[in-house]
Amino acid sequence: MSELSPHVLLQQLSLTPSHNVVLALSGGLDSMVLLHLLAQARAGQAFALQAVYIHHGISQHASAWGEFCAEQCARRQVAFSQRHVQLQGSDNLEFKARNARYNALAEFIVSDQHLLLTAHHADDQFESLLLALKRGAGAAGMGGIKPVRRFGAGQLLRPLLGFSRQQLQHYAKAQQLNWVDDDSNSDMRFERNFIRQQVTPLLTQRWPHFIASVGRSMDNMQQLQQLLDDYSSSDFQRCVAGDRLLLSELVKLNDTQQSYIIRRWLKQWQLNPSSQWLQVLQRDVIAAREDANPILQLEYYQLRRFAGALYVLTPEQCMPVKQQLWWQGEADMVLPDQAGSLHFTSQATEQALPLNGGKVEVVFGQLSLRFKPYASAHSKPLKQWFKLWQVPPWQRLRIPLILVDGQLMLVAGHSSAVAPAQASYWLSWHR
Repeated sequence: MSELSPHVLLQQLSLTPSHNVVLALSGGLDSMVLLHLLAQARAGQAFALQAVYIHHGISQHASAWGEFCAEQCARRQVAFSQRHVQLQGSDNLEFKARNARYNALAEFIVSDQHLLLTAHHADDQFESLLLALKRGAGAAGMGGIKPVRRFGAGQLLRPLLGFSRQQLQHYAKAQQLNWVDDDSNSDMRFERNFIRQQVTPLLTQRWPHFIASVGRSMDNMQQLQQLLDDYSSSDFQRCVAGDRLLLSELVKLNDTQQSYIIRRWLKQWQLNPSSQWLQVLQRDVIAAREDANPILQLEYYQLRRFAGALYVLTPEQCMPVKQQLWWQGEADMVLPDQAGSLHFTSQATEQALPLNGGKVEVVFGQLSLRFKPYASAHSKPLKQWFKLWQVPPWQRLRIPLILVDGQLMLVAGHSSAVAPAQASYWLSWHR
């Protein structure tokens, strides 16, 4: 491994004055080392630098850690921001915290000149490999954490992956750095903590260069994965339409190719399933009878099948909306349960809405209501229209229904009961 220094960091990142570097700062040893390196590197090469602390609210010390980060940034004349995130429920807490953290950080990466830096190091790579082996992951999983990937409008970089935690500790002590210790790091219930405290010391005591050797193997696995991606691009493009996986195309491939395409498709949600989970997916979901709507859980997400395609959904996307709202003439109406918002205007936009002084109510899930689109000769229960329009079942309970004096006049995003020429208002649904 090379020596850890600001010069090495500059060479690795190839920073220019046009770059905007955003550091994910937790206050721990790893991110404080990276903060110090970046602040020193900026003296030799001008670039914009800011640090962001994400306050999860999990630890009772989270606010104190945020104050520590702000103070350390002020000492180094580094711009600092803090973002609070809300986590729902206590299940899959580590996964939810990671998702919330990256969603918050994405707000800062707004151009191709913006770079998000995290302080993952070689020991993190080693832990990722052991966890991948534990769950029976494929080449992508055993490749571990990528040093560079697309993120937001820019890129996510992990410049410390080539350095061990021991090297970071030596650097921090030599530079007399301060950092905070997360009390959860001693909790052996977390798998990474068990590996860090029990497994890694045993292996490195026997083989001092073990982590470096593992890192080289993981680099080779990432190269192998890239080769697979290149050779399978045409198959992938045939099987994927937007965020859907088309089963009619997938089943034309052999089992090994299917598993690979599924893994590659799931990577956009940062999901890396075990081989056993893939077998369950192929047996219970993909091979289920045509009229079935099976559901399979993968970490925080649900995989559902509908109309010959697979979907990856969050619990929020499957949650029925039960609240009823009355429109009081406002231009914008925010809908409950993350169902988006409605925009009302007198200018012609997406869907025609006749008001004529009537009372306007927004409801959800009333599938027995009868509806007659203006271009149709027949009135049918809304449930039948949803089937004709091939609306997935989980979406049907989340689509805003606009009632005027108790009569269904508009199904947001789909159809109106009146012709555009008869509209007195127009409506658009922003999801």
